[in-house]
Amino acid sequence: MTPEDERLEEAVVWLVRLGHATPEERAAFAVWRADPANDVAFARAEALWRATGEGAARLAARGGAPPSPRWAAPAAAQRRPRMRASRLAAACAAALLLVGGAWLERPALIQDTLADVVTARAERRSLVLPDGSTLELEADSAVDLAFGPDERRVSLLRGAAWFSVVPEARPFIVAAAAGEVQVLGTRFALRHAGEEAVLAVASGRVELRAPGARSAILGRGEQMRFGPRGAGAVAPIAPEDVAPWRDGRLIFEQARFAEVIEALGRHRPGRIVIASAELADRRVSANLPASDPAAALASLQSILGFRRQDFTSHLVVLR
Repeated sequence: MTPEDERLEEAVVWLVRLGHATPEERAAFAVWRADPANDVAFARAEALWRATGEGAARLAARGGAPPSPRWAAPAAAQRRPRMRASRLAAACAAALLLVGGAWLERPALIQDTLADVVTARAERRSLVLPDGSTLELEADSAVDLAFGPDERRVSLLRGAAWFSVVPEARPFIVAAAAGEVQVLGTRFALRHAGEEAVLAVASGRVELRAPGARSAILGRGEQMRFGPRGAGAVAPIAPEDVAPWRDGRLIFEQARFAEVIEALGRHRPGRIVIASAELADRRVSANLPASDPAAALASLQSILGFRRQDFTSHLVVLR
């Protein structure tokens, strides 16, 4: 990453923090911006912020605490006698800059620290659960496990997962997007799609319970979308397409572009921000290579014709 990229990331972090900064933090920001190069970076960040609007603000608000800080107050400013308080503020600012890396690379850092099993970007993981069932996690996914004497419970916190469940007396329950899937013995996939989730069954039968909706029984080759506002209709799906990410593919049929970008983002570093609500809501059908996100993004651009701007190597804005 170039020094210009680093300064821009730091500037974005300041934008995130300034809305509720303390007087000491604002003093530290003034010292940081006194550097002409930082001032230029902050102007670029403000332009980016105006372009991405509330969507970027929501993304930034999810940040945790990442790598080491790269900023220090200019030496000339540090030599001034009256800058002692600002030096303390600068130390606070350095801690704030820890947020920058998480905003780009680890937006779910806090969630990851609380989860039982986590995968990083572009990483897939398979594990055997305490009952002998198999769980495969898609890239950038997280689950909680709670296996007790009365039930076997998995909470899909983020991303996507494939389950091959061993039948036994204890019910096997998977929670996601305010709903629950209960099975005895089956193979199925579950993935987050924004605030909703999508359940797809490769074999066996499962029961889906979603808020405000009747429970539904799904069998082989059926899928359903559900979330906090209820559930959609049962739709057909080829069993081999239930979890295409297991074969390195991302397949979508008339999906919202925002959902496609969410899935693609699990396989690349940094952030892809959609700055247009109209673009986010557009529908797209595509079969994309998960292992080559650059080619996948180029393919989507050829289909939808959106504009792309790379602010840093890890921050891409689509309009």
